[in-house]
Amino acid sequence: MDSLKPFMDRFKAGVFDILAHSMSGEVSISHWYRQLATLLKEQFEVEETFYLYKEGEWLVEYTDTRKDRKKFGKDMITSIGHEPYFILEHSEAMLERGDILIPCYDKSTLMGFIVIRTLPTAMWAKDPVMVSVLACDTSVLYQNVRRMLVTATERKRYHELFEVTEAFNSHMNVTQVLAKIIHSLKNTFPYYTFTLILSDEQGVEKGLPIEYLDYQTDNEALLHAFVSSEITIDDRGDHSAMYSPLNGKQGVYGLLKTEGTTNKALKKHEIEFIKILSTTAGNALENAKLYEQSRQSIEDLKLINDLSHELNANLDMKEMMNYLAGQIKKALNPDETGFIWVEGEEWKTVEGSSNFFRTEEGCICIEDVKQQLLEGNDAVYLSDCELGAGYCSLIAVPMIHHEQLKGFCLVLHKDSYAFSFEMYKLFKSIVHHSALALVNAMLRVEMQEMINRDHMTGLFARHYLDQTVEKSMEKDNKGVFILIDIDDFKRVNDTFGHQKGDQVIIQLAKHLTSFGTENSVSARWGGEELALYFSNMSLFDGVALTEKLRETVEQATDPAVTISCGVSNWDRNKPDLMINLVRRADVALYQAKNSGKNQVAYLKGDAEKILQ
Repeated sequence: MDSLKPFMDRFKAGVFDILAHSMSGEVSISHWYRQLATLLKEQFEVEETFYLYKEGEWLVEYTDTRKDRKKFGKDMITSIGHEPYFILEHSEAMLERGDILIPCYDKSTLMGFIVIRTLPTAMWAKDPVMVSVLACDTSVLYQNVRRMLVTATERKRYHELFEVTEAFNSHMNVTQVLAKIIHSLKNTFPYYTFTLILSDEQGVEKGLPIEYLDYQTDNEALLHAFVSSEITIDDRGDHSAMYSPLNGKQGVYGLLKTEGTTNKALKKHEIEFIKILSTTAGNALENAKLYEQSRQSIEDLKLINDLSHELNANLDMKEMMNYLAGQIKKALNPDETGFIWVEGEEWKTVEGSSNFFRTEEGCICIEDVKQQLLEGNDAVYLSDCELGAGYCSLIAVPMIHHEQLKGFCLVLHKDSYAFSFEMYKLFKSIVHHSALALVNAMLRVEMQEMINRDHMTGLFARHYLDQTVEKSMEKDNKGVFILIDIDDFKRVNDTFGHQKGDQVIIQLAKHLTSFGTENSVSARWGGEELALYFSNMSLFDGVALTEKLRETVEQATDPAVTISCGVSNWDRNKPDLMINLVRRADVALYQAKNSGKNQVAYLKGDAEKILQ
């Protein structure tokens, strides 16, 4: 025994060196095993060592590559006692008779064996005391390394948790936080794969292992974890999946799926660690969602504020509708936008609407929405319907003023579920805030129309004609001005009464309108005098048209009357003023009257012409 004491001292010194190195440097079972194998071979005449670790009911040979591993020793595990070592009495797989097997425990749990195969010259192997001391020291070494390994793993794990928490608190980029969480899990649990199963689109960028929750799945463990907000483990054969809820304070935003083999079952403290990271991920998703909602709310409020300001500051109806259509396009990105307005009993598609709403299918869509709103619906919101022409999504919001339906605005999209509920609420706000400005604009248009029109004849008033002619003389190349007077109108009033005389003026006004074009304006000049103006018309064409008008008046009036007409013109090549244009037409009319009435006279410069 005394002769073997130096060997024992060397072994203990070697064990202390391994422990010291493990404390200050790398800590792992593989590193410990390599150092132990080197110590035994160099100092104790050992031919070969093996580390067999327990995997389920089998022993597996440890290799650095983890390839071509040998599984054996099932009976060896079940027959082991509580001795510090035992000598193999028969060969098995790569083990030989006489090999020394030292069991390695983690507390009371068998983790595996160190197998020592000595050379024939190793005298210490023949001394049971020496072998027992070596076995006990090896077992203690293993337990200490194991404890250091657990401590190092926990330290690394909570360092990862600290970094995740720091990332979570330092920015609102949910993709970066989730990427950090997945990275930490892979570092901590390299034998497992991790997948984020999100309940809906969370604005997470590509590049992460992400799936989206299928609410129709038959995976009971997955659904139970999501509904109950509890960790659920699903073991199927040699495959295991754990579902950890991504819990926030306001709800569950999905699941963290951890997959691996059943023989690598997670321990309680490891499950708790994954649970903490899952909750961190849930909070990250929730905070990002709340941040995005608050940011979107600010943008929506700004949009509505800018919209209200712009609409109330703009008096031009066309510009207002085009601006509103642009803002709706910006906020909802619809395929079609329509503005429908009530004028008396008529529903009109107004400026700013897409051309689709002037087609037959568009009119059918408008009619369907109109009926629903007339039935009392405060809005129409459809997400997955066959609306015709390939459209599947629709929102329609009425424009109400003093509890009266003034019209509605609607948007269409060809994709199903194209408009989220948040978009629906925003669209309602846009339309409601726009309604008053649009109603006021419509009323201004109606009021201006009343001001610009003669109440009795429906023709434009004289001041409107003046403005139109002046604008034309600024931008057009030529024009014709016609003054018309009813011959012997006093006799009509004296014979048939003033009411009948008014009817004659109205009949003549209607007849005048039938001669109008998109480039003309007809107006009541005063009393029984009417006027016509044609932009970009030559004097020759103007005189011909006036003559035709004169010839057809008697058939268009009851009692039949005749008219006298004075025509004048202007041309870009000869600068002119409206006052001169009117004066020439008035002079020509005077000449037509003095020449026997029922005639057309015109002035071209100073030349006077009368057509009888």
